[in-house]
Amino acid sequence: MSKLFTPIKIGPITIKNRFMMAPMENGLAAPGGFINDRITKFFEERAKNEVGIIITGSVGISPEGRGLPTQLSIYDDQFIPGLRELTDAVHNAGSKIGAQIYHAGRQASEAITGIQPIAPSAVPCLVVGNDPREMTKEEIYEMKEKFVEAARRSVEAGFDMIEVHFAHGYLLHSFLSPHSNKRTDEFGESLENRMRFPMEVLQEISELFGDKVAVTIRISADEYLEDGLKFEEVITICQKAVEAGAQAISLTAGSYDSVEYTIQPMFIEQGFLVSFSKKLKEFVDVPIIVAGRLNSADLIENIMEKNDADMIAIGRGLISDEEIVVKMKNQQYEDIRYCVACNQGCIDNVFQGKGITCLVNARAGFEAERNISETDHKKKVLVIGAGPAGMEAARVARLRGHDVRIIDRDQTVGGKFDTLAAPPEKDSFLLYKDFLISQLEKLGVPFVHENIKSVQDLEKYQADEIIVATGAHQSMPPIKGTELANVLLAEDVLNGREVGETVAIIGGGLVGTETAKLLSEAGKQVTIIEMADSIGNGVGPTFAGHLFDFLEKRHVQQITSAKVVEIKENKVVLEDREVLADQVIIAAGYTPNNDFIEELNKQYPSLQTIGDVNKPRRIIDATAEAFLAAATI
Repeated sequence: MSKLFTPIKIGPITIKNRFMMAPMENGLAAPGGFINDRITKFFEERAKNEVGIIITGSVGISPEGRGLPTQLSIYDDQFIPGLRELTDAVHNAGSKIGAQIYHAGRQASEAITGIQPIAPSAVPCLVVGNDPREMTKEEIYEMKEKFVEAARRSVEAGFDMIEVHFAHGYLLHSFLSPHSNKRTDEFGESLENRMRFPMEVLQEISELFGDKVAVTIRISADEYLEDGLKFEEVITICQKAVEAGAQAISLTAGSYDSVEYTIQPMFIEQGFLVSFSKKLKEFVDVPIIVAGRLNSADLIENIMEKNDADMIAIGRGLISDEEIVVKMKNQQYEDIRYCVACNQGCIDNVFQGKGITCLVNARAGFEAERNISETDHKKKVLVIGAGPAGMEAARVARLRGHDVRIIDRDQTVGGKFDTLAAPPEKDSFLLYKDFLISQLEKLGVPFVHENIKSVQDLEKYQADEIIVATGAHQSMPPIKGTELANVLLAEDVLNGREVGETVAIIGGGLVGTETAKLLSEAGKQVTIIEMADSIGNGVGPTFAGHLFDFLEKRHVQQITSAKVVEIKENKVVLEDREVLADQVIIAAGYTPNNDFIEELNKQYPSLQTIGDVNKPRRIIDATAEAFLAAATI
């Protein structure tokens, strides 16, 4: 059997396998940080599916140190009963559970807590937009006691592990990092001084509770900032942490000021932290836990077989597929629904104060109410449209036991998947396409190539239920000159159409900026023309900084607050200037493919429409609508 499925001992506990659910904010707790049924069901579902140990998202140890309104709290004894319900549920489901205790420090939000954030130094966090004040020495020692009290409550609540948060720019990490610690007293300047407060916290927790629960740390291997904490110093910190009682070390990366390394988007390399874990094992003799875009069964297995880490921490991969551990154990690799690292349903939602969802898994965050059970009333279901929405609807309907077939006017399934994956760094979207295709093949859902134009075209299928997922198409805006030969739609370009050397892109949203990435990478001179006051509307926070850097390095020009008057053969005329261009690309405007929906509704009263045929949006919306439509048939 693979080493992944052998037990591991950390301090006083033994974990049944090498899979940890990595700590991630999920936005599912009740306001104020109380346990509710939704967050319990979320963790319980992963526990039922063989995860060795689940680590909660950050649990706040002090009111002013909370970063989100729905973040778990443990700063008062009133939270213990709810947390005990959570630990009992996870234990009864077969897993162990750990509490990640933390204080957000300079990354806390006064808008949420109503209290000015505190930090080692008064260094604002630009991502949060706050104004922290420097902690006094008295407050530092008071804070140590708050961490210790949180650890006591964790033990009383039944947690098996206490993970002390040394990462991501939060309070303890901000003391360690020269980027955020500008103190000149015994808590600043030298590494020895910067370590003093975090190590005192860890040591007291270890001395008091290390024989009852596993005591570990999670630390950023590299902060990825010019003046941030580097791996060379992290090695020393980890050695001192082991001396202070840390029984395992979990590696992550970054801080809010380098947020793309904390929750890695598509452009960060898979397994980018493995080299750090491999190196760290040379310096410490406690288990090393590694995370960081581990969305490949081969990669995960290789890490363990090569002894590059002792445990695997998976966060988003257990949101996208709660059964990934079971599927790997049974070698059902083609059934794994991998995370595509889009961050849309998880971190983007959480940053907006919402609960998590998932682009590829409509059940994520809705474990109690969104389930697939076999129906007693099996029907003939016809799905029109074989894009993301149609394929997901066909999959779910077939799992319900219905006789399903899927039809599309294109010769192959996939819809806009290939178009979406065409720009640089976006090929991860194809993981979802591959999953859906493999599942439809496995379930025996036949694909029919036919262009349905009327109700009469459907009569031969004798369907009891019809789901329409015909998507949307790009349409030309009402601009003079769009009929010229030098004008193309962005989708044509993303699908491989050749363009001239100088290009003007009208529309600077998601489609326009991705088209600009593709063309600028190919060496074209690109100008984005956008009517809003900035480009990138709809781009998530973990992608935005990288997008702007990418375009800047390739000298993509941006003209914002612009109104296009006319397109001519070699230029675009704006109200206040002209932009020379061999090619003009339209990256604005989508129209639903709903020509005969009204006619269909008359013939099929129970007709359901899903995805962009309702309103052009994103795949995450299509997945949710598809699941809900098919699950109710």
